[in-house]
Amino acid sequence: MTPFWKSNRVRELAPIIAISAGVVLFVAFLFFRSDSSVVTGESVTREGLKIDFSITSVIEPDKPLKAGEIAKVSLKFTDSTTGKPVTGLLPAAWIDPLRDGTKSEPEACKRSAATYLSGFVGIRPMIDLNSYYIVVLNADPSIAVIDPIIGVRGITKLLTQVLLPGPPEDWARSADEKQVYVAMSSVNAVSFVDLDTFRIGKTVKVGERPSRIMVQPDGRYAWVGTTGAKPGVTVVDTEKQEVKAHIETGKGHHELVVTSDNRFALVSNRDDRTVSLINVRQLKKTKDFELKGIPISLAYSALSQAAYVADGETGEVLVLDPASGKVRATIPLEPGLGPMRITPDGRYGFVVNPAKDAVFVFDTANNTQVHRIDIKGEPFQIVFSRAYGFVRSLSNNTVSMIRLADIGGTGQVTVSHFEAGDRPPKDSPFLLPSDLFATAVTEASTIVVSPGDANVFYYMEGMNAPMGSFGNYGHRPLSAIVADRTIKEAAPGEYISTVKIPSDGNYQMILTLDSPQLIECFDFAAAINPNLARDELPLRIAYETRGGTLTPTGQEAKIRFTLNDTAKNGAPYSGDDVTVLTFRAPGQDRTEHKVKSLGDGKFEFAFTPNNSGAYYIYPSVRSQGLDYSKLAFITIIVQDPPSGGGVQ
Repeated sequence: MTPFWKSNRVRELAPIIAISAGVVLFVAFLFFRSDSSVVTGESVTREGLKIDFSITSVIEPDKPLKAGEIAKVSLKFTDSTTGKPVTGLLPAAWIDPLRDGTKSEPEACKRSAATYLSGFVGIRPMIDLNSYYIVVLNADPSIAVIDPIIGVRGITKLLTQVLLPGPPEDWARSADEKQVYVAMSSVNAVSFVDLDTFRIGKTVKVGERPSRIMVQPDGRYAWVGTTGAKPGVTVVDTEKQEVKAHIETGKGHHELVVTSDNRFALVSNRDDRTVSLINVRQLKKTKDFELKGIPISLAYSALSQAAYVADGETGEVLVLDPASGKVRATIPLEPGLGPMRITPDGRYGFVVNPAKDAVFVFDTANNTQVHRIDIKGEPFQIVFSRAYGFVRSLSNNTVSMIRLADIGGTGQVTVSHFEAGDRPPKDSPFLLPSDLFATAVTEASTIVVSPGDANVFYYMEGMNAPMGSFGNYGHRPLSAIVADRTIKEAAPGEYISTVKIPSDGNYQMILTLDSPQLIECFDFAAAINPNLARDELPLRIAYETRGGTLTPTGQEAKIRFTLNDTAKNGAPYSGDDVTVLTFRAPGQDRTEHKVKSLGDGKFEFAFTPNNSGAYYIYPSVRSQGLDYSKLAFITIIVQDPPSGGGVQ
């Protein structure tokens, strides 16, 4: 596999998703009561704490909360004696529906809290306010959503999958972390994927061969590099979900960065050996910076208010001032530079150099090199946690961790290592520029994607090996992020989260507090939303064939299922437009099948898998608006029969 910095065909990897291990958070309080489903000013005093709770609609906070709306949950903890905010709490809470006409009861509340705190596999609340999910971008093309808490216990749970219109090239998360935007070169488009519902929304055409995508700090625009007939950058309005402008900048692969004040964007043009400066407010190119060599990567430091360009051919880093349009300085390093990142505090820049098996560190305060750190195996990606810089090498299975506390000092920089899988990234047929690492939400832990092994690993800082792995059901992962569901302290003593209430009805909030120990349940309601289409799908599917069934290679496999009409009290579906998509992980042998009706809502189709592997079966009923991503899918496992006969 040729790394992206050596080829115009961009496909690299980078850090991605994070997750915390067998974790159950013990601190929180969510106080819910409701008459009209708007709850404000309610409070309870216990164990020296006064807790004020509110839940309001994000869109219409002065009106009753309705089904399908995003709701803001706010908890204010104060000392009941002094009235001072209580900080540093870690709330844990869950939301479950209540049966009509019932209210939460103290003993039942305690039993529910104990069940969820125990982390029993397969027992989940309707809404978990303490969790986060691993969202994995796959090559096949799809997005898999995995429950990490169950995964850390040795059993992964695939919550859902999103089928994409085409193979992904890159993805970027929205500023509010509620959506992810996926760039797909084969369909010349970007798809919007909702991280609350895990469903694909609008797909927007953005020009020929989009590759890189990034979101500016305020989230207003997504910037998409395109390399087709009009090479440059397409600007997508993320709120309206439409193209705002296309700006021609130059030929070749584009790296992208926007300044922290959202005033300037910089776009590299690899073949033209230039970097274009764009005025974001006017959406016009104002200048091209010419390089001696090849612009490989871009970065920006809010601390120095400077942009940095790594020149892979000369081994220099150019320091640009976007406001003045001038070159501030040049930092001499060594030829062969690759991707570059700035530390979260903006103080130091890290540039990997796979040609020299090294990582170079420069100081943004004085634009000088401060370290050269040897990393074996062609290092090609770096991502930061709170304490470490994680470096992935192309030619080995080792992850190197650079201790950030040592950077800038006079002593030796501490570098430790652990192995993530058995195969190096170069063994993967696909590599993207997207991150291969992601830091956990609440713990000092990191998620590592290993495309060579087609697996995702969980690593707890301080250990010398991964704590576990998250099976990806035969898909080849290329990148990952974390969809955060935790309650966070937004202001001293105030803890907030956002949730989407899926349907109208009565609910209970189950709360636990670790210190002081406290368990409470509070009731609230969501009103009917007349503008909301019912979340229930028009058809229900039930498989007669058991998922995971073993089938010999070359033998006909029959899949049977039933479809019932939810709008007609479960009447059997009698349409003749049922089809099925099958493919072998990670996306090969994709075939559409016509499905035979057996009557009384029963359907059957048969196909003969000629290669071993995991086969995915996705039904579709287009007349009901049910494409291949809507109905539940199953898998079968196809194996070559042993010499003695059939599959065991």
